[in-house]
Parts: sequence; structure tokens; C-alpha cells
Amino acid sequence: MVKVIYLYEDQNYKNFLPLVYFRALFELYCGCLELKSKIQYLYPNNELGFLVRPALLMWLKEKYPKTLVNQFNNYSQPVLFISARAILKEKIIPQNKEELFVNQNNQLIGFYVQPERIKKFPINETTVLNWPIVKRTVNALKINYLWELIEHNSTEIVSDFALLKSTTYNNLNLMMSNVNGKLSPHAIVIGNLKNLYLGTDAEVEANVILDLRTGPVYIDNSVQIRGFSRIAGPAYIGKHTILENAYLSGGVSIGPECRISGEVEASIFQGYTNKHHYGFIGHAYIGEWVNLGAGTTNSDLKNNYSTVKVKLTHKQVDTELLKVGCFIGDHTKTAIGTLIGTGTVIGVFCNITEPALKSKHFKNFYWAKNKRWQLDKAITTAQVMMARRGVIMSLAYKDLIKKIYHQKTT
Repeated sequence: MVKVIYLYEDQNYKNFLPLVYFRALFELYCGCLELKSKIQYLYPNNELGFLVRPALLMWLKEKYPKTLVNQFNNYSQPVLFISARAILKEKIIPQNKEELFVNQNNQLIGFYVQPERIKKFPINETTVLNWPIVKRTVNALKINYLWELIEHNSTEIVSDFALLKSTTYNNLNLMMSNVNGKLSPHAIVIGNLKNLYLGTDAEVEANVILDLRTGPVYIDNSVQIRGFSRIAGPAYIGKHTILENAYLSGGVSIGPECRISGEVEASIFQGYTNKHHYGFIGHAYIGEWVNLGAGTTNSDLKNNYSTVKVKLTHKQVDTELLKVGCFIGDHTKTAIGTLIGTGTVIGVFCNITEPALKSKHFKNFYWAKNKRWQLDKAITTAQVMMARRGVIMSLAYKDLIKKIYHQKTT
């Protein structure tokens, strides 16, 4: 029986920048859960180990002190490795001495091998696919780019809602009752109440509309949904988040400790981010510690209805999608009235002051008109913002900021 399952990053992590400068691929959200949590639910009796880029090593060791990060125990048997970009639709149970697992598109989902085969991190999947090991097809999805997390988010919210409703985690029944928090009798619930979960100490005030006809709505513990907000499922609202005059639709996932107002459609917020004013965010992925000034709005559809091309840090990609919004890295700030074009990528620690963005790609630490944010001032600003949520910046996190700042490719 496999006791430790390793989630591994591969050489394609760059397809997920700037959202993975401060986190591993398996810490990204899709649905109600981070990718790693989906694996943990399938294997509740197993520990997870992590294989990540060297740049993240010290930060993840600090964040997960009881987890094996880039290290192995002395295993006498093969070990199960699962891609950090995989979403399993069913549990993988190894059958042979060593195996490779691929999905129906022949994309590598994972492998069951002796750890000594692993020579360096991140893992090169092309090399792994050439190992002379039997392949077995499994039922799994492989995420290749950031916008695919958004594309699958609605389906995953529905799937995760059912999972959370039917399983136990950490020996706690997450769904003892559908409504554990305070649901005002003057809130309006449209649709089947079975599609609503309201967590402990969460509150839905009067004059809030919860539309459950289009999918489930999972409101986690200690969330506040203030009056004159409307949430159309599928949607997930993370712990301690506050919604005020917010309109959510199209499949929205919001991580913990966010402040959200205005219109949000088909988007993911990683957590600890402020969008506390009017404005539209659609088909976007927003990192942590981001502050979107009042009126900040992005486009997610081109006027000529052609597919959206996105310029990543290392290449330009045609998404083959009509609707793609923006991707904003951690600690970035936008000024009031900022207008963001379709398919724009904004790096980490950017200070955006232009009212209408002409560029579709902003390098890390961008400071108005192609200047660069000074490192010490960027760190000080981040420390102040994090302290407002009761988070103290650690030495490992600060060292990671410095590493990113001094990278040649941004």
C-alpha cells in the first residue's frame, strides 16, 4: 500500500506564470478546492509529498513543515507520483511493478516507479514518457494553461460540491447540515436549497439573492454576504471573505480573506485580494494580495469575436477561446478606473496607474510608464498589506521575493 503520494511539477510550469511565482502548480484553484486538495480527498489515508522547482523549496518547506518537499524516504517499493496539473476523475490504483498513467489524450497524469528514477526537479515529462514502462490509460484531466482552470471551473465547482457533501475530511463532517450559518429570512433563495451550503459562522444578510438554478453555491465558514449582493451558481466563496454589493455569475471561485464588490463572472481569486469597489472582472485569474482600484474593469471578449491570444513570459499562445480575461500576479495594484484589455497578463508586484492599458503584458515589478518598483519599497508595501490581514511576512517568503526580483526572465 502506497503511504506517500508525490505531487510533482514539470517543465511546463512557465505556462502558469505569473500565478505560480509564489506557489506550486498544485496550489492553484479549480472549483472549490486547490488541485492538491482534490488529490487528498481521493487518498485520505495517504500523506502527500511535493516535488517542486528549487526556487520554491524553502518557502514550501516553511509553509508545510510536516511534508516531504524534494526529498524521499528509503522506499523499498515503487512510489506513486501524480502530476500537479492533473485533475483525477477517479482514484488511480497501481497494478503492476512499475507503470505510467496517461489520459485518453496520451497526456502524462502520473507514474508508479522507484524514486531513484527521479534525477532533478522540476520533472521533465518528455523524458518520463520515454521510459520503457507499461502505459495504462486513466480517467483524468490535464491542465495545460491558466485559462483552462477558468474553462473547467464551473464543472469542478459542481463536482467538488458533491464531493464535499458526501465525504469526510480531517474526521470532520463538512455537511452535517446544508445551512450551519445564519441565513436571513429576508434573503431570497431561488432553486433547490440542497444546492446551497452555508458554513459555520457564515452570514447571508437580508436582500441577498442566491440563485441555485444554475448550479450549487458553497459559502465557506465565517463568510459574510452583505445586502444587495447576488450570487448565481455554480460558485465557491472561501473562508472569511466578505461580499458587498457583489454580482457573481458564470462559475466563480473566491479564495479566503477576499473583499469583493461589483461584477465578477467566470473568474478565480486565489485569496487575500481586494476588489472592494464597482467594476467588472471576467474570465480572469487573480492572485493573492492584489488590490483592484475602484472601477478597474477588464475585457474578456474581442470586438471582432476572434479567438484570444495571450503573451506568456516565454511565448505567445492562441487560446482558441472567444472569452479570455486577464491574469494578475500577486501583490499587484491597479489605480482607480483602470481598463484592462482582453488576454492581458500582469506580473507580480506591478503598480498600474495608466487608465487604459495599451500593453497586453507587464513584467514583474512594473512601475508606471516602464519604470521598476524598488525592491525595498515593494517589500515594505507587501508587509503593510499582509499585516492588515494578520499575516507576518516570513524570511523564506521575503527571500523568494528577492529571487523573483533578480531573475533575468520576468
